[in-house]
Amino acid sequence: MTTPPTTPTPEPEARAHLVTGALQAALAYTLYVTSRQGAWPATEAAVFVPLFLLMALAPLGFYLASAAPLRRRVAIALGVSAVALAIGAYHGLTVSGLAASGPTPGPFREDDYLMPTFVLGLALMIAVPAAAVAREGRVRYEAWFDALLHNTLLLAQGALLTGLFWLVMFSAAALFKLVRLPFLGELIERGEFWIPATALVFSYGVSLAVTQRALARFLFDRLTQLCGWIYPLAGALGVAFVASWLFQGIEPLLQTRRAAFLLLWFAVLSVLLVNASSRGGLDEPRYPRWLRRALSTGLLVLLPMVAVALYALGLRINQYGWTVDRLWGLFVAIVIAVFALGYALNALAEWAGRAERCLVPVTNAVAAGVAVVGILSLLSGAIDPRRVSVNDQVRRLMSDSGDEQDLIRYLAREGGVFGRRALQALASDDPVFGGVPAARQALARDALSDADTRRERQSAMLRGLPVFPAGAVAPPALLEALAREGGVGSCESSTCLIWRLPPEVLGADAYAVLSRQEKGARGNGGSRIWRADERGEWAVRGTLPGQGLDARCQSQPGAAALFDAVREGRVDAVPPPQRDLSAGGLRFPVQRWGRADGCD
Repeated sequence: MTTPPTTPTPEPEARAHLVTGALQAALAYTLYVTSRQGAWPATEAAVFVPLFLLMALAPLGFYLASAAPLRRRVAIALGVSAVALAIGAYHGLTVSGLAASGPTPGPFREDDYLMPTFVLGLALMIAVPAAAVAREGRVRYEAWFDALLHNTLLLAQGALLTGLFWLVMFSAAALFKLVRLPFLGELIERGEFWIPATALVFSYGVSLAVTQRALARFLFDRLTQLCGWIYPLAGALGVAFVASWLFQGIEPLLQTRRAAFLLLWFAVLSVLLVNASSRGGLDEPRYPRWLRRALSTGLLVLLPMVAVALYALGLRINQYGWTVDRLWGLFVAIVIAVFALGYALNALAEWAGRAERCLVPVTNAVAAGVAVVGILSLLSGAIDPRRVSVNDQVRRLMSDSGDEQDLIRYLAREGGVFGRRALQALASDDPVFGGVPAARQALARDALSDADTRRERQSAMLRGLPVFPAGAVAPPALLEALAREGGVGSCESSTCLIWRLPPEVLGADAYAVLSRQEKGARGNGGSRIWRADERGEWAVRGTLPGQGLDARCQSQPGAAALFDAVREGRVDAVPPPQRDLSAGGLRFPVQRWGRADGCD
């Protein structure tokens, strides 16, 4: 690990870091207090979000530029502050607040500022070291990668010191509490103490890592050795996993519905192990030549992994459309594909007689550039995942390609200002849509309204629904529970009803809201069964599927058939096709697989 030409002196470094920590603590405490009190700027996303990004990322930019002189570090921190404010302002202006909930709803959610902070922080981890080591407009790969590694250890050392500090404080507070002196525990819980204490201790831990580089070099050597031991194991397991596809195919993997995430996670881990064990391809790994060649060739399995991950992601997009998570997943897959392709070319070059790891540095540099440009594009609005996903989900909604309640709910919760505008257009029957059904307009208006208005609207709708069988009455407490739980959707007396189920099903006074539409009142093809407990509190006790079984035990759409049968009084209770076992005062339910003799 290369040591910078000059080692910073301890006292100026400590002062600079403590001043940075103090400024961060002051801004963090201000945001904390206003958020707790529901005061400005916490009430205005366009102000709070950029200030939060500034608070979190400006000090980070200063810390990550540790390879540069102090004056350049300040300049880099100011540049990071400008980027954080710009991106924060964009996100603050484009959040919707429609899904805010809780005793004191705010105009935005935690994810609205935590996600861009974390992702932009990752981009800074890559870009700031390059700015810190740049000389005459050029960045040497070795200097950049060493700065990248050093920053990782620097932040880890700061986090370790902070963790030890709080371990001591909580342990001491527990000791004082034993002798009935709770003052220390009460002090720890006060924001005016724990916020500045955390920021200052972390900043001091970073300053120690900057001035005392021997520890960082020691940690790097140990990390290299540990990764050197684990990397061959990961490579062998990756090859074995891909080889298993030759015998059982990829269908079992796709059925997990998490194939893309799992494959990309393993690929990311493999890339990290490769670079940690060889200092980004600069050092020769401590393996025999045959093992080095085998490991390099083994990286070829990253290509089929990324290909299957993209295929799995494509299946989900084709089924359910674009979402914010899927767009970010595609971005991660593209970055990993750059690594996989570069490492595959490196393996071919080695077999052709070129030097080992010859293309690893170039691959890492290209992938880093793609990652930074992609993150800035996705965060700055050039390719806003919320806008793209809202446009796609609206298209699916208008073409009846999915459940409209789920689609409306997505627009409200994940679409930001773009989703709010789409809902407003749907609610007002904008001509651009060519006519919006009344039920869909009602769903859009419901999503745009606040929680109290939605609950009142649901209550009014539920009170207007007919109750079957004839003479049955829906208890007021049940209607309140249904309105409070939500998800009943937009119903009319001609398309929905409240049904008191036969007592043989779930006991006396069990109810369900039925819809004649196949998607059901809740949009999932079924209905929930509600029943009160001994204290009179209503809760879900079971479900009615939206499909039934025909004489051949094949699933058939059944919502309309059940709805009509309930209205006409033609519903019978069918005994179970098999009996359970009883022994020793206990009942043993028998579960069978297969569809014979009763379609179990």
